[in-house]
Amino acid sequence: MDLLTLGNGLIVRLGLYLLIFWPTVSYYIFTDLQQCDANQPVLESIGYGFFGILGLFVYLAKQERAKAVH
Repeated sequence: MDLLTLGNGLIVRLGLYLLIFWPTVSYYIFTDLQQCDANQPVLESIGYGFFGILGLFVYLAKQERAKAVH
């Protein structure tokens, strides 16, 4: 049990992050990219999903900027 509390619960927090935020954000971005017919939706969604909520905000800002240009 000491392994889970290592670094004030760092392992638990990292595990929860990887189990909750990464797949959720990646799935949202993946479905959006599939609708847009992107070249590599899997790689892009994994990349943005790795950064969790921050990645989602960056992705949404990128989409808004692209809409403003077109």
